[in-house]
Amino acid sequence: MNTGKSNNLLVSGIVLIVLIAVGLIIKGGDSSTSIIIGKEPMSDMPLSKIGSIVITKNNDQSKDTLTLKRADKEWIVVNRASYPADPDRIEKFVREFKDMKVLRELTAGEGQLGRLGLLDPDNASANSATRVALHGADGKIIHSLHLGKEMSAPGSENQGAQQGFGGFPDRRFVMINNQRSEIAVVDQTFSNATTEPSDWLNKNFVKIDNPSSIEVSYPDNESTNSWKITKSSDVGEWKMLGKIPEGKVLDTTSAPTSPLSSPSFNDLATESEKIQIDNNTTQIKISTFDGFSYLVKVGQTASGSDRIIQIITTGSFPDKRTPSKEEKPEDKAGLDEQWSETQATLRKKLEKEAAFNKHVYRVSAFTIESILKKKDELLKDKEKPDPASLEDPPVPFIKPPQKPEE
Repeated sequence: MNTGKSNNLLVSGIVLIVLIAVGLIIKGGDSSTSIIIGKEPMSDMPLSKIGSIVITKNNDQSKDTLTLKRADKEWIVVNRASYPADPDRIEKFVREFKDMKVLRELTAGEGQLGRLGLLDPDNASANSATRVALHGADGKIIHSLHLGKEMSAPGSENQGAQQGFGGFPDRRFVMINNQRSEIAVVDQTFSNATTEPSDWLNKNFVKIDNPSSIEVSYPDNESTNSWKITKSSDVGEWKMLGKIPEGKVLDTTSAPTSPLSSPSFNDLATESEKIQIDNNTTQIKISTFDGFSYLVKVGQTASGSDRIIQIITTGSFPDKRTPSKEEKPEDKAGLDEQWSETQATLRKKLEKEAAFNKHVYRVSAFTIESILKKKDELLKDKEKPDPASLEDPPVPFIKPPQKPEE
């Protein structure tokens, strides 16, 4: 027997077995992912190298596409005039792909993709997937993912139904890089994979602090409803300027004395909605003790469910600090430094909020209508003194002193 030839055959057989095993583990051979139960097939995806994200859906023969792009300093929503995107939402969204774990692997024929909800949205609407394409800075696709039907954990639907609830989805079919050999059920639902641009906008907005005056001006035919309230200091009381009907006073409990202190917006206004800003001359003017001035132009949407606003923010700050009369010389350096830090913070706030000047926004009706009150809605009857308190108080009876018994 030729021992050397037998050894060569044995080695060749072992190598062949190893190659077959590797081939079974790594599906697709050339693919950059590997579908293995319990593994994270995209854990090595270079998060920092993603230059854009394109999400595509096809519903009722209408294909929607959202494009998010990494600009010089921030992510932007291309579908909304390149408005800044929400960086936290984007990071969380991409992180879900990196962290997703394979719960089950399968290979599906082309005819089975519809049953899994994995048909390409370019070619179908019914049973089509949500496609997420992750592009590099060079525009080339790093990964393309088809998100199919969502599912609940085995038994959770029946258990939930017995308790009066439906089974909540906690997993989803995913096809990676358009490869039918790389289909898996993963432990994510990717509920943030929407194509609605407003979902992705950075909703940080102006924040008005320490107002010193608030004024609402209505157009000519409603000018009698206009009003202005002011206060002289942070701890002062609000007062209404102008003529007040006899027997009436400002009701500070109903006055909007903290307007737009933490507002948000729903979306950017459309071009046709922006016209409403010029057609409606209702305006809100707010000044603050910190030197900010806000001009809010108000418009109406066609449906009336939202309001259209544009906020013009300006600021006027002192060039130097004015020392108080009680200030001690040894305190000057520390007070100057504190004042400089405060002014730097205010100027940074102005720079941030002035960036909103060029846009027109859709806000909830409550956000703005809580300020747009009419003058008579801010007044209440002056409290009348108690008549009993105006009468002369009764003279108290003083018992005369008793003489001591003799």
